[in-house]
Amino acid sequence: MIDSSFQVTHPRPGVAVVTLRGEHDISCRDHYRAVFGELLDRHELVVVDVSEARFIDSSFIHTLFVTSREAGEVGKSFRLQMGTAPVVHRVLEISGVLDAIEVAHTREEALRV
Repeated sequence: MIDSSFQVTHPRPGVAVVTLRGEHDISCRDHYRAVFGELLDRHELVVVDVSEARFIDSSFIHTLFVTSREAGEVGKSFRLQMGTAPVVHRVLEISGVLDAIEVAHTREEALRV
C-alpha cells in the first residue's frame, strides 16, 4: 500500500461515509473488510467515496462486492460514490461494479434516502 488514507464521517445519524484517497490494494483488504463491516453493523447507509482514490485493485473491488451483498442481506444500503481518476473508473467499469453496486456521482446523490 502506497500513499493511502481514509476518513470516516457521519453526515447525519445512521449514515457513515468512508472517503478514500490515494492507493488501496490487497495490503489493506482485511482492514477495509473490518471497517465496512463495523459501519454496516451501526448504520443504515454506508457510502464509500472513491472520488479521490488514484488506484484500487481487485481485492478492494471484491470487498466492495462482499459489503454490498452483506448490506442487502440485512436490509441496509451500501453505495459507492465516484468521480474518480480515469484508471479507477475504468477498473470499476470492467469489473462490473458499476452495474452491480448502487453508484452515486455526488455526495448529495449518495446521501439521498
